[in-house]
Order: sequence, then C-alpha cells, then structure tokens
Amino acid sequence: MKISDIINNSKSIIKSVFAAKDLDVTSIEYDSRKVVAGSLFVAVEGFESDGHSFIESAVKNGCKSIIISESRLNDFSHLSDSGISILVSENTRCALSAASSIFYGNPSKKLHVTGITGTNGKTSITYLLESIYSACGFSCGVIGTINYRWKDKVSAAVHTTPESKDIHELLSLMLHDGVTHVIIEISSHGLELNRADDIELDSAIFTNLTRDHLDFHKTFDAYFNAKKRLFDILDRSSKLNKNAVINIDDEYGKKIYNEKDKYSFSMKSYALKNRADITAVENSVEDTISGLKYILNCEDKSYDISLKLAGKFQIYNSLAAFGSAYYSGLDGESAVQGMNRLQAVPGRLQVVESPLGFYSVIDYAHTSDALLKLLQSLKAMPHESIITVFGCGGDRDKTKRPIMFKTALEYSNIVIVTSDNPRTEDPLLIIKDITSGMKDGDCIVEPDREKAIAIAVNKASKGDIVVIAGKGHEDYQIIGKTKYHFDDREMVSKYINERRV
Repeated sequence: MKISDIINNSKSIIKSVFAAKDLDVTSIEYDSRKVVAGSLFVAVEGFESDGHSFIESAVKNGCKSIIISESRLNDFSHLSDSGISILVSENTRCALSAASSIFYGNPSKKLHVTGITGTNGKTSITYLLESIYSACGFSCGVIGTINYRWKDKVSAAVHTTPESKDIHELLSLMLHDGVTHVIIEISSHGLELNRADDIELDSAIFTNLTRDHLDFHKTFDAYFNAKKRLFDILDRSSKLNKNAVINIDDEYGKKIYNEKDKYSFSMKSYALKNRADITAVENSVEDTISGLKYILNCEDKSYDISLKLAGKFQIYNSLAAFGSAYYSGLDGESAVQGMNRLQAVPGRLQVVESPLGFYSVIDYAHTSDALLKLLQSLKAMPHESIITVFGCGGDRDKTKRPIMFKTALEYSNIVIVTSDNPRTEDPLLIIKDITSGMKDGDCIVEPDREKAIAIAVNKASKGDIVVIAGKGHEDYQIIGKTKYHFDDREMVSKYINERRV
C-alpha cells in the first residue's frame, strides 16, 4: 500500500507535511522494536512512555515514514532532510486506528462484529454469543479478556481491548481464515484511547457501570462518558440493520436508553426489575451450583433457558447475548439452543467439587459490584457456610478496597484477606486499605495467596462453599513488575487432594 492511499482515505485525520516520495508501506507499527524497512511508524503517547521518544530508534531500524503529533512537528522536521516522509495528526492514537483499518483493508466491514462494554459481564457474554453463533453454523472469532481466539488459533490476551493496530490485524487474520462473526470486549480504556474508533460494528451491548478503573478515569462521569463512546462508534458504522441492547436495570444503562432517539440504529432493552424488550420470568428462576434455569420472554414469546452456568448475574448476561443475536437476525430457538450448549466460562463461577462434600468457586470478581453479585448468588443457594478469600489489585482504584471488604463480611461466614496482583504496591499496605476499620475477629489476614487458599480449603466442611475471588481465569500473579505462575484452580485442587490423603 502507498502512503497516499492511507492519507487520502483517512478522512483528514492524517496529513502529509514532508513526503520525499509516495513510498510503499509494508507494515504499520507503534513499537519501534518491530520496525523494518517499509514500516510506517506511528508515535503513540502511551501510559508510561511517549512514542515520539522512539522515533530515532525507528529510523535506525529502517523506517522511512512516520506519523507524529502535529504539535511536535518542529522537533522532528529535520528528519525530512534524511528523506524521511513525515505525516502529522492532531491525535496520533486516532491516526494509528485510521491507518491500521485502511492498511488491513477495513476487515470489520466484511465481518459481523458485536462490541460489548460495561464493568461486569463482558467475558461471559462473549462465550454465550460464541456458543450461539457457532451452534448456528457460523465461524466465530473472539477478542477479549481471557484470550484472542478463532478456528484452532488461540493467543493470550495482553489487554482486554488490544491496541487498534492489533485489532485490525486480528480481524484481517480472522477474515482470511473464514471467520464470519466476531465478538469483541471493548473496555473503557480501549474506548478512551481510540482503540475501537474504526471498527465497523453491527451490534453493541451495554451491561452495567459500577465502581472500577477510577485510577485511570479519575471520575465516574469520565468513566461513563468513555463507555458511551461505543454507541457513537456504532452510530457511524456503515453497516445495515445495526442494533444495541442495553441493561436498563442499571442506572447508567437507563441513561443511554433514554437517549435512544438520537441514534440511527435500533436500541433494545433487557432487564429483570424493569419492563423491557427482553426479560426473565422472576418466579421461574432456579439457581443452583450446577446451573441456572429460567423462562425468557421476548416479543410475546417465551423460551426455556437451561444454562450450565451458575449465578443469578448470568441471567443478565444471557438476556444480553440472546438479544444481540435475536436482533441481529437469528431466530429465538436457535439462540437458546446455542446458549444452552455452553459448558463453562473460565474463571466465572467455576466450580471445583471436593469428595469431602464442599464446593470451591473460582471467580474473577475483582470489583465491589461483581463480588456483591457473586456472593449474593451463592448465599441464595443451599449451603452451610461461605468462606471467602479475596484481595485487591495493586496500582488500581483504591476506593473499592474497603467496600469489597464490607461486602465479603456481610455475605460470608469466614473472610480471609490476601494478596491479588499487588504489582508495585506493598501487599501489606493494600491489605491495610482493605481492612481499615476492621474489628478483632472480623477476618483472617494471610498475605500469601497460596497459604490463604490452603486455610480456606482446610476449614471447609460438608455443605460449605469456598469462594476464591479476584483472579478467575488468570494463571499468574504480578508482584512488582514480574509475572509468576499462579493459578487459583491449581491451588484449590492441590489442597483438596492433600485432604484426601
């Protein structure tokens, strides 16, 4: 592809200042270490570093064309004397997104793409939708928190929502491999940082908005406004028959839904407590540790749902998945059959059964709302005692720490406070934040997560539920800036097996 193709198709996001000649572009890169001859390097301002600091390195690696911030032109105009083509943009993140979409041939335009945003529930919905579309004979790809996967290919997720260049590269690979439907978790970080700007969406889902990521967004309004950007992206998509489904039991979902007339697409609602397009019959709900049953109502039709997923919060996730598939053209029965086929969602109320008669539940709940919903669901199930192990991540929103502790105390018989991913914070100081205002005997404090899990498993008796919250599918623990192998499921199984000896 020629540089001129990228400039001319960028809708004025990218402009040429010094162009030695109309060079061929063989790759788009934002990491100078990946630059080769023919690469177009985009100087993106990151969390910890500024891409402009690596322009010289990119040039040394053979780069002949760069996109820089318009405000930095004076700092780098001298490179044109060396034959470097300099392009500028008011926002290099927007430029990276536009250039990547153009370079990879706008793959999202040729795929059916569903984008999911919200604090909780995104991952479960990707699995439910993947199961629906796969059961209907479509080939699915997923970009989400746990991994990026399609066909027989799986790669670890670096971010819930990858950088824009990586998204369009993944979509291009999926399209080449025959994928027809793609489901993407689109985080508030991804939206705020323009990673999803040039995705041509068919459907969007809003799950809820609860306390999280205030270390990044600073205010709740900023967090909400980032989430709302998804619907502007859907609005400008060129796709036909676009739709969105919104949880109107959520205060912020209702705010979005109340503005539905400003959008060009069909916006539908789902709820348990309020009247909505898609609902569940409340007295039909059967929630046990082995699965969930209820009756779903949509457009005067009823469907029997029998999920192998446990937890009442999964009702909301299944309503969202059903609605997105249904309003994208699938018949209701096919959507239901697809959901009912799903065996599990990794790290989402994942059950490990002990031969001693108790259950352990591994769950990703790492926000105050997610922990509340998890423990409320478990509290409503038959049990003797609930033993909860949890911690809070370091270098993340500190305001949720005492709230999560209060929730754990309220819904558990025994609480064990431990480390999550402390990152660069002192684990003991994180625990001090969590347990502020603690009375003697409120909980057990054990900073070593493995020892904390061992204590919980060894205290469990027949009929008890041991909850290991916060990390779910993760198979690592981040201490400092180093990742160490650590899997809650492995630890639980290890100490269950030791009790059998």
